[in-house]
Amino acid sequence: MTSKLNLSLGFSRNPFSKFSAEEEIEFHNEIFYEPTFYQTLLDDLKSGTSRFILGQRGHGKSSIIHKLKTDLEKEQVLTIIIDRFDEVSLTDNKIELLNLILQEFVTKYVLFLDKNKVYLKMLNKEDKEALCLLVKLFFQPITKTEYETRFDNINSIKTKNWFINLYNRVVKPTNSLIGTGILITSKLIADSLNLNSVETKTAYIEYLSEMDNINISASHQEQELKNSKRHLKELLNKLNLITKKTYYKSSVVLFDKVDEFQELNQEIGKIASFTESILTDTELLLQNDIAIAFSLWSEVKPILAKKVRFDKFKEIDISWRKNDMEPLIDKRISHFSGNTRSFSSLFLLEADKDNVINISNKSPRDLISCLSDIYDYQTSNSDSSIFETESVSKGLIKFANRYDYLSMYPSRTGKNKDVISMINLILRTRKINITILDFNTTFNQKTRWSTGKVESMVKYKLVEEDSKLGPKNEKIFNVLDPKLMHLIKRGITSLENN
Repeated sequence: MTSKLNLSLGFSRNPFSKFSAEEEIEFHNEIFYEPTFYQTLLDDLKSGTSRFILGQRGHGKSSIIHKLKTDLEKEQVLTIIIDRFDEVSLTDNKIELLNLILQEFVTKYVLFLDKNKVYLKMLNKEDKEALCLLVKLFFQPITKTEYETRFDNINSIKTKNWFINLYNRVVKPTNSLIGTGILITSKLIADSLNLNSVETKTAYIEYLSEMDNINISASHQEQELKNSKRHLKELLNKLNLITKKTYYKSSVVLFDKVDEFQELNQEIGKIASFTESILTDTELLLQNDIAIAFSLWSEVKPILAKKVRFDKFKEIDISWRKNDMEPLIDKRISHFSGNTRSFSSLFLLEADKDNVINISNKSPRDLISCLSDIYDYQTSNSDSSIFETESVSKGLIKFANRYDYLSMYPSRTGKNKDVISMINLILRTRKINITILDFNTTFNQKTRWSTGKVESMVKYKLVEEDSKLGPKNEKIFNVLDPKLMHLIKRGITSLENN
């Protein structure tokens, strides 16, 4: 039925089935809607200036991160994305994060050299010694499949069928090993780049000179470098200098999805503690030709602002305007319809289109998610070339009812499941503008109980106090979330599915 509906609507496939930038890599550039600040952010990072990217969830931070990576690489900037933190401690983790940065940079750079060996000629003996050390310390063993995926994504300046030659010449697998997950190791990479032939008797002295009983051939002393903040920064600088001697002009680290790290439980205090050690390292953030962009949930800023120099490292606030939503979604619809449909053309009534925009609350992800629910209901009449009003109506209710409210409201105590109970209290009043008396009457409670509940709702930004008093000089609290407003207007008194 979906294929028939796509044909009726003029789509090559369902444009609203994917909600994240990671799922849309194959067509991300075609549907990306450029915010007003984007070019400034891109230029800052290219010039080595670190930046903070702040925004609410669902507002496109990851989308911007992935577009930055694409555009920076076009400008010969060595760019990595750090978005996996499984092995990183929750606090005091600067050394671990520096190691993670170096692992990603070294792996990407040596794969680039493997694909473009001509650039090895631009490195002198000292560079190769340092590169050999970096490979031994930071190149993480990866499977053949992982290697091929990364290799295919590296810019090819001089195309060579390197992998097949290396695999046959060095690994020499038997037939039984072909196609299995054999590991590509640092030794294999060093052999390929001929780094193991580099004389190393005097190598790395500048890094190892402070250690007693230096044994250049022993790996233990080299491994100790990974436990020193100063040496890690020196190695990062050295790697950047080496890359600039070959093809790259500068380096950029893009941090993303920190607030989605499962171990942090969406608690803003834990998120702040996790990022504090690296975000307070002014020396790291000010390194020449190495820019760091840190994507963060905007709710974390008030806590980090006590120690992080937001005044020194400019923040980029992702705040969409309501009138951005239509041109933003038009990019997606145009792509999937071959430039034959627009957002407004999908609706018979202007009011239906406006309701979809309003309920999405200036969030690109919410807009796509809401349209996905409407699309699902429209499959009951797959001959239609528009989203019928009945489908829109049902889709709006489903979207607002099934919404993941827990992920959107920050927890300071680890108990943000209370958000659902507070939302249900609001819905049961059946009012968008609520007074303490409304809570007293609805739940047959005393003012003290109602006041406590309202204070919690204000803290979680479910409601806010109106600047004007009611007709009896009572305080009025306005519901903020348009999804809740819609449910109230439709007479829904409980989030039954949450």
